[in-house]
Amino acid sequence: MNNFIRRAFNKIEKLSTDEIKTLVRYQASENELLGKVLQKIDLGVVVTNGFGRVLTCNDEVKRLLPLSRQLTEGTSLRYVLADHDVANFMLGAIDQITDKQEIEHEFHFQRGEWVRTIWIGGSSFVSDLDPVFHQDNGKRFLFIVRDVSEAKRQEAKLHRSESLASLTTVAAGVAHEIKNPLASIGIHLQLLGKAFQRKKSLTLDDASRYLDVIDEEIERLNSIVVDFLFAVRPMDVHLRLENLNRIVDDVCNFVSYELSEHKISVNRQLGEFLPKLRIDENLMKQALLNIIKNAMNAMETHGGALTVTTKLAGDSVVLTIADTGTGMDEATLSKIFEPYFTTKASGSGLGLTMVFKVVKEHKGEISVSSKSGVGTSFTITLPVPTSERLALEAAQRDA
Repeated sequence: MNNFIRRAFNKIEKLSTDEIKTLVRYQASENELLGKVLQKIDLGVVVTNGFGRVLTCNDEVKRLLPLSRQLTEGTSLRYVLADHDVANFMLGAIDQITDKQEIEHEFHFQRGEWVRTIWIGGSSFVSDLDPVFHQDNGKRFLFIVRDVSEAKRQEAKLHRSESLASLTTVAAGVAHEIKNPLASIGIHLQLLGKAFQRKKSLTLDDASRYLDVIDEEIERLNSIVVDFLFAVRPMDVHLRLENLNRIVDDVCNFVSYELSEHKISVNRQLGEFLPKLRIDENLMKQALLNIIKNAMNAMETHGGALTVTTKLAGDSVVLTIADTGTGMDEATLSKIFEPYFTTKASGSGLGLTMVFKVVKEHKGEISVSSKSGVGTSFTITLPVPTSERLALEAAQRDA
């Protein structure tokens, strides 16, 4: 309610008939304008009271929501929603949602060959005048409905393209890795055959020098196949609201002894009052360990310093892990996330591939900056969930 209407309503007993008519015409004009705007937007909008009865809605929401009968002002959501899951979500929100809180969910519907996906977001607010007219507490519930089917199809298409490109890269790496053990097996089988030709028969001791190598190469091939499956299989991700600082602390504490053995100091600069993030704790810890292990290898000769920083930046939390190691040149830096690329003689080349996959599964971004002889910095940016963002904004307003 704007300030003009608020002031007029508080003094209504002092207004003349003409002034009241002017006020009503003004409010009717405002309502008409808002109604036209509501009908023009491409989002479904419905507002209900605390009993789920519709106070206002636009035509778009009638097209998007699965309805069993006509949705109009005064009808109850309980009797018009045709889909059980949608009804449970919206009515449950009315029963449970609190002030300054927002919830959201996606729902999928099969329509012939196509799958339609709608996104529903719910929030609550308090109306100043409604208790006067409706004899309730004035609490209202706003639901925004959006058709995200096309966006989901494009997202899936992009994901398939990225997966295919990644699979092509991994397959090329596997082909390269497999060549050496296969060549070694072939050579030792030939040597074994020639030994049989020379001696006509072989003892186990005579054959073991060839068989042991063949067995080792078979194990190596098996390891390559296991790594390949890891690189291409989807991760089993379980996201929960977690404190990123606690996870960082746990990882740093876990590797503190090993870091000190390598004469590496750890500097933690963790931001205060960070919002919780949707994180798979085990996967994130493994990703951070891989980055720290890389940093440890880069500082293996002379030791150094590892700096871990977290901070809130807009709608994201930024985690940075920086070392003072040997650094990387541009050519190496451009390939570090590629499967099977490694600068270490004993490395699998999948550690940073795993880090990249974990960050992407968290809908985050990862970037790397490095300079030879100076050090390397990994920066991970993770999105703040809507509910946590709203809670943070409310806390900042109340502070």
